[in-house]
Parts: sequence; structure tokens; C-alpha cells
Amino acid sequence: MSSKPRRPRASHRRAGADSFSSEESSLPARHLRLQSSIFEEVSLLFRGELSDPLLEGVTVTTLELSPDGRQARIGFTLPPERQESGPAPVEEALERATGFIRSQLALGLNLKRVPNLRFVCVGVAPRLLATGGEGDES
Repeated sequence: MSSKPRRPRASHRRAGADSFSSEESSLPARHLRLQSSIFEEVSLLFRGELSDPLLEGVTVTTLELSPDGRQARIGFTLPPERQESGPAPVEEALERATGFIRSQLALGLNLKRVPNLRFVCVGVAPRLLATGGEGDES
């Protein structure tokens, strides 16, 4: 046995924690750029490329890329008219569209490895109020 005190191993603060980091400041700049690029690409796909009627009005709000880049958790909001049916039909439509979204990410971003996508409903988008009606003071 050595008489030297042992140095503690790498930090255990992440033991048992989710694979996604909540501390963006500790992530490398390249990781943050990739996360931002994937978010932009997915947002564009939702606005124009996805043809499933169940996905109309669904908005991507967040994207978290795991530190190793293998998983992406994408937060989305439901349009107010889908509030009654809940997120289940939209989540099923997103599951069907995942392969298409991943293939478009691979083409659009020229990625060597496209992350697995997991969609999470974060709420319902607020209903937009009509403007310009009576009583509108300008």
C-alpha cells in the first residue's frame, strides 16, 4: 500500500443525472453551434417540409443536444386547437416523421452522425388575439 493520499476521481456531480447538461456555459463552442444549427434546421422543417396535417401549427421551442451528440431532445408546443386531443396524436405523427427529419438533417448539415431525436411536449401555444378591432386606440 502506498502512503500517498489518493486523488479523487473525476467529478461525481453527474452521477445519476440526466445525460443532458443544464450548464450550457460548460459546453464547447462547437457543441453549442451544432445545437443551434440543428434547432434552426428542425424549425425550418416544421415550417415548410412536414406535410402531416397533425403537425400543422406545432412549433419547435427548444433543442438540447446531449454532450456526446448522440441524442437530441426537442421541445414543442401544440397549437390551441389541438389542446383538447392532447399531445398523443402529435407525438405519434412526430414518431412517424423522425426518419425523414433525421435524413434532412444529415443532408442539410452534412453531419457524420445524426442524433436520435426525442420529442417532448412543453405546453400549448397561447392563442393569438386579433388586433385592429373596435376600441383599439392608436
